[in-house]
Amino acid sequence: MNFDKNCFLCIVITVCSLLSINVQAQFDIPEPIINTGSYTITDTVYMSPIGDDSNPGTFSEPVKSFNTALQKLPFGVAGVNNGNAYGLIMLKEGFYETHTGFLQSISNFQSGNTFKNVSIEGIGEVIIGGTVDSFANGHLLRLLGNHIFIKNIKLRYSHGIGLLLNRPSGLTSRQNNVLIENVQVDSVGNFSMLLSGIDTVLVRHSGSYYSSRPFKDSLTTPCQWPSGIKFLNSRDCIIHDSEIAYTRGEGLNFQNSLRGKAYNNTLRDNGLNFYNDNSAKLIVRNNHIYNTPGIGEVYWRNCPADTTKVLSGTGILIANEGSCNSGSAPVFENCMTKCILPDEFIRNVDSMFVYNNIFQNNGRSISFWQGETDHVGVNCVRNVFIFNNTIIGSLGSTEASNSGMVHVFYPSYNALFNNFYGTLDNIHISHNIISYDTAVYKNITPVRKVLHNFHPGPLDIQFGYNLWVRNHQYLGTNSIVRSELPAELPLLKDTLNKITPCDENLVFVYEAPRAFDFLTKDYLGNERTEFTNVGALEYEDNCNLHYNISPPLQNETDILIYPNPCLNCSSIKINGLSNSNQYYYQLFTIQGRRLSQGLIKNHQIEMPLAGNGIHLLYIMNENKKTVHKLVIKNHF
Repeated sequence: MNFDKNCFLCIVITVCSLLSINVQAQFDIPEPIINTGSYTITDTVYMSPIGDDSNPGTFSEPVKSFNTALQKLPFGVAGVNNGNAYGLIMLKEGFYETHTGFLQSISNFQSGNTFKNVSIEGIGEVIIGGTVDSFANGHLLRLLGNHIFIKNIKLRYSHGIGLLLNRPSGLTSRQNNVLIENVQVDSVGNFSMLLSGIDTVLVRHSGSYYSSRPFKDSLTTPCQWPSGIKFLNSRDCIIHDSEIAYTRGEGLNFQNSLRGKAYNNTLRDNGLNFYNDNSAKLIVRNNHIYNTPGIGEVYWRNCPADTTKVLSGTGILIANEGSCNSGSAPVFENCMTKCILPDEFIRNVDSMFVYNNIFQNNGRSISFWQGETDHVGVNCVRNVFIFNNTIIGSLGSTEASNSGMVHVFYPSYNALFNNFYGTLDNIHISHNIISYDTAVYKNITPVRKVLHNFHPGPLDIQFGYNLWVRNHQYLGTNSIVRSELPAELPLLKDTLNKITPCDENLVFVYEAPRAFDFLTKDYLGNERTEFTNVGALEYEDNCNLHYNISPPLQNETDILIYPNPCLNCSSIKINGLSNSNQYYYQLFTIQGRRLSQGLIKNHQIEMPLAGNGIHLLYIMNENKKTVHKLVIKNHF
């Protein structure tokens, strides 16, 4: 595809402003080191729902209780491998009913200077928890070791947390190197997974459903918002190829964490689908973030008994709440949350990259919140880059309060002390496609800013190279408005071709220079080039659309346009059109910029002044259309 060089200025400015940021370093997040070298598992104990605790714990003679299995695994040897032993509990297929959970205690983890690092894995379908009529009372699974894994387990029906990983106060060192794989948590009263104080943790092929929903129907504002899966005070966190749905609160939450990746996930039907709370160096890419039509407002209310009219759940929220991990008396200082007793310094939101995601039916797709303004000091949200996302549709009540597809909420400012507020610095929202039903949702604007009149700033958000469905005051440099963008589409599970930029789907075609060199692939893994399409998907020559629309005007071979190539020509002639119909045309560059449109008169189109290259000529009557490639070459 060709590129209009006049569009280059904005992106040069954008890229130059990023040169001081070491982007690549935060992409190189290590994965856990498990069951290899010094961390090799040496002992295994088997459990079964029909086992017996008097058994030795072999495959053929498994034990029944988790505590017995733990006790059969040895501690390490002092002075050998730093006192560490690595063991495995294998759960044979079945339902492990429990009312107190499978919880590793300190005494079953540490003995003097020796340690018992325990992994757990299910064989076949393994379910741990209560029943729908008798929920477990506590957390369902808690392990304390390092270099461990948790695999192939379903946790369900508990008033507590599904999977809890954190070190209790009796242990001073942080937990590290944990793999969570194929773990499904369903219908628990708190977090599905709370992963707290861990260095190097990976969640993959896992799921969270109905977190914090059971027995919460009567809650009204104010109420606490738990999360489906939360990384809290953790470093080097990765979650991919997982699903989080129906959470009463945040679906996926990074809080007070450093260096994280979330990719190839489905985040859907949560009150808030993704939350960055006071976390730095995050990458959020290639996720499908959406709300399901017809599901009902109950899944968009985090306090279910509220009655105010609401829009569907938010896509991404970015803010600093300023909470401490272990300390107290938080204040904001030097773009950090500072706590005492013990001293803690937690970076505010910084260096966050959100790209190649598809958002559907979110009430607010991208939202910035001022955070906690009761703490002394200034909290900072800075260096956030949201680019090459496709954002389509909204749901919820048309009577809900005013909102924006991009929503900025910074209304508070303590004028008396001049120090309690939040700031936005170096925020870039570019190369996105943003569309919704402007006729139905008149209370939604493309961008809405709620700001204090005397806010001292900075409140720096820059827009550019976006493709919008309607005009607005924050349009930005080199942005395009196309009112014909689809206002809504079916959920894009197997119908991505409907938003693929191509010759047949010209409304999604708008080429621009890459925002970053590391943007080498699109949502589907297709290669991107130096000049790439805006949105989550790269341009394709043919996207094989499957819309339920009228058939084409007629076979393209029945219509002849000439001369083609058009060499310094002033007009194009068209043969093969019926004399009984009125026809129209639209001429676009391959980047999607419309050059001209109008009636076809006397089977002829007057050619506008156009640059060299491939162009797309649409010919249509009232209901039907066809498209032709037209090569233009001018010598001027």
